[in-house]
Amino acid sequence: MKKFFILILAAAFLSACTSTPRESENVLCYASNTCDWLHELRVTHVEYTDTATVLTFFYKSHQPWGTLSILPKTYLSDEQDRHYKALFMVEHELGEYFPSGPKGSYFHVGFEPLPTGTKIFDMIEGMDGNEFKILGIHDSTYVPAKPKFSRNELKEAEQIRRGIFKSGAVTLRGTIAGYDINSGFQTYQMHYTLYDTDNHESVALDIDPTGHFEYSFDVDNMIGACIVDHNQNWHNFIAQPGDTLDIVFYKDGTVSYMLSDGRPYLLRNYDRIPSGVYTTDRNRFEMGDSIDLTGIQAYAFECKARGKEYIDYIAVKYKLTAFEYQYANIIMENDILEDFLDYRMDIRDGAIMYLNKNENPIWDEYLRLMNEAAKIQKDPEGYRFLADFTANDSLMMVMPHQWPIFNRYKYDDAFRAENVSVDSLEGKMDDVSLYILESELTYSATLANDMKIYGTPEPTLFGKLCLMEDLEDDLDMLNYMLKENSAINQDSAYAAYLSMFKSILNDPNLESRIDKRFVKFKRSLAPYWDIPECRGKEVLKKILANYPGKYVYIDFWSTGCGPCVSGIKSCYTNQRHLMTGKYDNFVMIFITSDPEEAYEPFRKEWLDGAESYRVSQDDYNSLAGLFNFSGIPHHELITPDGRAITKVPEMYYVDPNNPDPNFSK
Repeated sequence: MKKFFILILAAAFLSACTSTPRESENVLCYASNTCDWLHELRVTHVEYTDTATVLTFFYKSHQPWGTLSILPKTYLSDEQDRHYKALFMVEHELGEYFPSGPKGSYFHVGFEPLPTGTKIFDMIEGMDGNEFKILGIHDSTYVPAKPKFSRNELKEAEQIRRGIFKSGAVTLRGTIAGYDINSGFQTYQMHYTLYDTDNHESVALDIDPTGHFEYSFDVDNMIGACIVDHNQNWHNFIAQPGDTLDIVFYKDGTVSYMLSDGRPYLLRNYDRIPSGVYTTDRNRFEMGDSIDLTGIQAYAFECKARGKEYIDYIAVKYKLTAFEYQYANIIMENDILEDFLDYRMDIRDGAIMYLNKNENPIWDEYLRLMNEAAKIQKDPEGYRFLADFTANDSLMMVMPHQWPIFNRYKYDDAFRAENVSVDSLEGKMDDVSLYILESELTYSATLANDMKIYGTPEPTLFGKLCLMEDLEDDLDMLNYMLKENSAINQDSAYAAYLSMFKSILNDPNLESRIDKRFVKFKRSLAPYWDIPECRGKEVLKKILANYPGKYVYIDFWSTGCGPCVSGIKSCYTNQRHLMTGKYDNFVMIFITSDPEEAYEPFRKEWLDGAESYRVSQDDYNSLAGLFNFSGIPHHELITPDGRAITKVPEMYYVDPNNPDPNFSK
């Protein structure tokens, strides 16, 4: 009965129009949403009437696993960011969850009427776990206005960019509005990126009884960072050395930023932009039955052109400053570049897919595909795309999530040089000196590739940063070789390596970062018990007190993490003895902060007999800060003498009789 009434109401809205309705066919949009299956959902028709603006949503394909809800709080946002709430749905009810319809079907949503003359608008649901947004809905006649910036704004942007390489301290002062000590949480978590590491830093922010926290840390340049609140909302921000940034967290999930010295916050308007949207359809970048690098490259350029129009649109709509406009452009470009490099990385998988699809594969065809993939990856035509994207822009160093783009480029066949052979010098130099020489030649060849790709007379900043991503791994190898050659002076060997590395990069802005990275590396070789007292250390010591004299392999996991769950199930099925075996010098433990109702059923089924701990979210945040991780699954190995080893095998590959990967028997 209720649904019938809504249908009548919807019909009344549509029939009540006294003037001829205006319609938009062949509707375009700049950016779609974060829900992967919803990329198959399109707005194809907009009808403007005196009583409602009605959107027609079309299913480009059927997604049997997809469900959708248009909540009553859904709204349209016009060019002045005025909001027009949802009024009705024709086929469903507002707030109702409904499955994806069959291919070619559609549904209609009515909103308060947009003003006459509206040329472009956004649809924002964004109020629930199934949130989605479609931004920049317009027809083919719309031309976005170009943003205009005053001389002062351009001068401010230049001053900010010049300060990117400045060193100093950043202080955060947070306030949780309406905080109650009995709220059930006493920490927030912060992740921030240091561009010369291959993952970001993670710390726990301790909230005092009044709802405040304060945290200071030294950085070598502007940083991109995010704070995760008690509802697992991520709040991105950037800060310059010397800044004291005041952040207020409100109950509705919004935040406000203000610099203590009265200067405006760097991204003062940018934070109003709807987040989590992409100018690409990521499904288009997935590997299909054939290798189509040329077609994918053309689509990426199309995304870049459309993305530039989108950035122009939001710059005018949200009154972005010149710096925010530059920042938005590089974030957009690198989203596209990440997708394109993903495709390049997957090209060889095309041959593997051929094998998987054929019960009796022809090996000659497999080899042909492998050779074709390698040829395509080395084709200079692919360089044209990379060269057209940002390489030397220092803003790359303040992207909140920069490590994916670095990881993809540094492993691209066009960039990464094979190790240069130094076999002819074996026996004429000691192994450590030989390793340093081999590294020097390989690094030089890699940066030569970078110059070829971008057509520059000097290596790009992008290439240098990607090379620095491997610094920790290379220092690990050098440390291993020094242990095997105890007669060699360690300090001299490290000094020779660092001198070589700095000479190869030839960038004074990066030298101090290399030194600090080395200090951190040396610190990682010391026992964890030597670090200052902190909550994470106390939580860890309490747990490890149950396993004196043993190697303790730790799996940080959650029932809501697919890879975590599959890893535990695989270990349970194939190597259960690792989880429950009683060894003299080894134990595997599992740590999560899941709620009891999610944790206990899973523990009974998959972790029965294993050493499993459910800790509070505050304790978990402290452990994440201690071990410096944000993503899970995450594995650590604590040695009997208190050293922490992060780079350990997946749990079902661990050898309980020789668990330390740095030492083989």
